[in-house]
Amino acid sequence: MRIVAAVLAFLVCGLLSGKVLAADGGWSLQVAPYLWAVGIDGDVEVGDREVDVDVGFDDLIDKVDFGGSLLARVQKDLWVSRLQVDYFELSEDENVDRIGGAKVEVDSDTLFLTVATGIQFPWLRKHTIDVLGGVRYAHMDNELKIAGVGSRDNTQDIFDGILMLRPSFRLSQRWYFNPTFSIGAGDSDLTWELQPQFQFNFADNWGALIGYRRLYYDVEGDRGNSFDGAFHGFMLGLGGGF
Repeated sequence: MRIVAAVLAFLVCGLLSGKVLAADGGWSLQVAPYLWAVGIDGDVEVGDREVDVDVGFDDLIDKVDFGGSLLARVQKDLWVSRLQVDYFELSEDENVDRIGGAKVEVDSDTLFLTVATGIQFPWLRKHTIDVLGGVRYAHMDNELKIAGVGSRDNTQDIFDGILMLRPSFRLSQRWYFNPTFSIGAGDSDLTWELQPQFQFNFADNWGALIGYRRLYYDVEGDRGNSFDGAFHGFMLGLGGGF
């Protein structure tokens, strides 16, 4: 996909420029690739066909064909910017619905790209909260394959403005709790995200994160194409700072 190639090129350029930013006093960069054990719970409608999709964590190995995610955070004094990218391919080919007795298979290729910037506010000396505004882009390519009928494809490019809040609670010298909440709308009627994370800094510039993410969309597309549901699952990552 051209979009995926462009995003990967952007990330590489960002990582290369991170050391330059870090060398300039006051800048800091944190980068964390992570695994999102993503599942889908919702209704997908393509044309006059609607299918209830339910792909959970226990289906991950069988139904996730490919996936990759990355989280980056840049800070200069109280100014904070955040980038988060997720791409995955899912196929629902076992627990399928039946429409008029026909077997239905769902293939979904999805890309999420979130960019936000804002200000960090100190809170009770050792805690902080980031208040950010930004844009979330979603590329959803859903295909329904109906036995004896054929296939129907729906591709949507969705841009939404979002408001994001990210408190950071310092639990101990090395442990942090970083819940993230965002809400917005635009091309979608509503999108919201809940992303609580625990962070453990096992070295000065290295840390691990574990958390959970639920990203909801209510999208009404053209010609009856729609998606109403959530992408959800546990997160596990390893990151470094400059």
